[in-house]
Amino acid sequence: MFESIWIWFGLAFFAGLGGYLFYQSRPAAKTLCAAVLLPVVILAVGLSVYYGIDTDGKSLHRTLDGLAAAIVSGNVDNVLDNYVSPGADKTRALARVNMALVKISSAKYRDLTFEVNPLTSPPTAKVQFTAVFYWMSKGSIGGFSMDKPVPEIVKFDVEMEKTDRNSWQITNNCHFTPRATP
Repeated sequence: MFESIWIWFGLAFFAGLGGYLFYQSRPAAKTLCAAVLLPVVILAVGLSVYYGIDTDGKSLHRTLDGLAAAIVSGNVDNVLDNYVSPGADKTRALARVNMALVKISSAKYRDLTFEVNPLTSPPTAKVQFTAVFYWMSKGSIGGFSMDKPVPEIVKFDVEMEKTDRNSWQITNNCHFTPRATP
């Protein structure tokens, strides 16, 4: 939202206008300067606070974005080392088997909801999201081969635990339900 260059041009314009009005000797110009610069300062402070504070929601989004990229890259070790808890043996085995059988060419998520429990050690989060991805088989699965990407929508309900690096890892409490393809 604030990546548009026009917003920065607008802020620079109002800051320049405020500076110009400040150097005018009339008291009315200084009052107008304060009226122009005050919203610019409030906006700058607000944006600094908003983008400077790392919340659980932001770190969950960042973790899921990284997980999607790691799955698309096909790097099983990256997925297991960074996104699946070391104690989640069932989830690790499931990820290893599925990544050996299929290649994911695109992976995205939507409809993310979460509830963080900061009272557990480490903090945990119940996370629900819908994954949308395209997959194809890496070889023959039971004599059947898919050489073109197939779309899939899967509803996930997982528990994640927070790491020391302010990221999240999936635990053994991982449930998913395939839905109709788009």
